[in-house]
Amino acid sequence: MDKFEKMMSKMTEEERKKAIKANKKHCICPDCPTYNECAKEKGELFYCALGKSQACITKESGCICPACPITETMGLTKDYFCVRGTESQQRGMT
Repeated sequence: MDKFEKMMSKMTEEERKKAIKANKKHCICPDCPTYNECAKEKGELFYCALGKSQACITKESGCICPACPITETMGLTKDYFCVRGTESQQRGMT
């Protein structure tokens, strides 16, 4: 079991919501080449935990997820969360 799996197995839903709120301020999605004006206007952020873009981002144009401070903190191993879904979804955990 890796860092992400351990963290997720120990967190309650309430703890998960608090972690999202606390970590959202570290989100670097707006600096990504894939992030677009539509996503900005709709305030979409934190795709790694909240899921892929609802309608704005459909094309992968470069990814900076590996450079995000949340990647190390949470033990993320995937990328392009805005198009492919959360870490859990990409791992087939949900």
